[in-house]
Amino acid sequence: MRPAMILTDLDGTFLNSDCSISSENLDVLNMLGEQGVVRVAATGRNMHSSREVLGYSLPFDYLIFSTGAGICKFADSHIMHKRSLATCDIHAVAEFFSSWQLDFSIHHPIPENHRFHWYASPNPTSDLKSRLHYLADFAVQGNYRDIEEATQLLAITLAGPEIIEELQKRFSHLSIIRTTSPIDGKHTWIEVFPPGASKGSAAEWLCNNLSIDQKRTMSIGNDFNDLAMLEWTHTSYAVANAVAELVEQFLPAPDNNNHGFAMAARAWFNHLQP
Repeated sequence: MRPAMILTDLDGTFLNSDCSISSENLDVLNMLGEQGVVRVAATGRNMHSSREVLGYSLPFDYLIFSTGAGICKFADSHIMHKRSLATCDIHAVAEFFSSWQLDFSIHHPIPENHRFHWYASPNPTSDLKSRLHYLADFAVQGNYRDIEEATQLLAITLAGPEIIEELQKRFSHLSIIRTTSPIDGKHTWIEVFPPGASKGSAAEWLCNNLSIDQKRTMSIGNDFNDLAMLEWTHTSYAVANAVAELVEQFLPAPDNNNHGFAMAARAWFNHLQP
């Protein structure tokens, strides 16, 4: 069989809402591997957080992490590709977030980007407080003017579209990605990555390096940070619990608690030419 690739988001897509993995999803993942399909987990999580929910034993071949800023082999975490921000961009975006009085964080270079410096607004959000509670071991309050290297910046807000529009005008060369907070599902996370970083560009990079035809790719996701990936792959599904914009734009699949990945993957594979 000619090579093919399947990519799946994790939270809200491949994983159940309690972060468990259904036997149906695991069975299909194994079946795809037996048929020679390259299997990729593509997540907004950093490598450290990804390993907390996936471990090392699952039958994935590659991991796209930090929304495409990094790519590694799944079995041993060997980093194949990574991106970082220029110092001038780090400082300029931090100044922008400060001017909007946002809570934000600046994350260390890959593979240590689970560690971050944080900055609170005059009225810190409940989302920031929760992040600091859960990630206390990795969080340090700091002065962004002293930071020279970073993978990304992440701001927290309830006024996402307005801020993103202005941010895109001023920093059009950077990758600006909107994500729904996985903590409370209400706040918007505005993530700023190096130029070209996205799940879509990471999928393209991986396919080019593995000589896989784009026409033989499929992806499935549920949130805004999946959009570039869903737009790039030839066949794309949105689970039923996805944000409305994705549900309207891509092929339908059951929700993440009802084996949406397994159902979509089987449908795609059954129509895939040898």
